[in-house]
Amino acid sequence: MIIPVYKPIGASTHLLAKKAGDIYQTKATHTGTLDPMASGVVVVLTAEDRFEKSELADWKKIYEFEILWGVATDSHDLLGLTTQTSQAQINLKKIKEVLPKFIGNINQQLPQFSAKRIDGQSYFDKAKQQIKFTPKSEKVQIHYLELLNSYTINRLEFQNKIEKNVSLVQGDFRQKEILENWGQAIRQLPEELIITKLITTTSKKTYIRALVRDISRQLQIPATTYSIARTKNGSYSIKDCVCLI
Repeated sequence: MIIPVYKPIGASTHLLAKKAGDIYQTKATHTGTLDPMASGVVVVLTAEDRFEKSELADWKKIYEFEILWGVATDSHDLLGLTTQTSQAQINLKKIKEVLPKFIGNINQQLPQFSAKRIDGQSYFDKAKQQIKFTPKSEKVQIHYLELLNSYTINRLEFQNKIEKNVSLVQGDFRQKEILENWGQAIRQLPEELIITKLITTTSKKTYIRALVRDISRQLQIPATTYSIARTKNGSYSIKDCVCLI
């Protein structure tokens, strides 16, 4: 059975697949992990459909994501420790100008904080233990990438967003340390923070957090991922999903 499941912010993709297996009393897997801070469509496979995982994982994915400008983190999203802040002005025209550089076949280095495994450990566990390693690069394809709009939020709204979303994350992701770090870092940010919203269609194995990191580096302005929503996985969209939690 192929089951499109909605993953809310904070939930574990693996545990969602396990819950589906428990409900349908069969073994279950999924075709691709979503980050803890991401939401959207996860395709769960049960019974005999599990053996089609490699083929079904090749489906294109559509993401809507937001970039927070003026601050960078070690995980390239809000579930990370801040590494740089800046009050540099954001130019939407320049953002639009660099986006075509990321369309097509690109070589993307995986984030250090990710589920990829090396030497029997996840990248995340190694990074959390401050073990030095070089993340692998993957060839991925960006089929479409467009800037949709921009807006601002104030520091209080931003702080509330971080506290709410980080508290939803299941498992050990340095939540206490991250919240303490953000509590200090927010005071160094402008009163009004700029967020841009984009949409992209990608191949499998594409990390939106890595895409945000690379756009930020291209513009030489600190930035991090503010939100990620996978709105479509193959032919399945959010309206097709079942909610398990």
